[in-house]
Amino acid sequence: MRAKDSILKDTEYVLYDKANDTIVCFDNGKPIIYGTKEVAYEHCYGNEYVVSCTDLPKHTQKFLIKKLNLKQIL
Repeated sequence: MRAKDSILKDTEYVLYDKANDTIVCFDNGKPIIYGTKEVAYEHCYGNEYVVSCTDLPKHTQKFLIKKLNLKQIL
């Protein structure tokens, strides 16, 4: 999946834990998406990194699309 083939936006951010290969989610399992890098940094802890949705590893982008019930552009 190439970034241009996805509806994920490079202006939206998540907290990514590289060591555990996970993104931070709400209690209901939905990923937390931040509209700005600054707000994401305010919620960042320990070994989490602020990452643009389009800069995540491909398998994590697919997970994000699935969890948010988004449709991949073919």
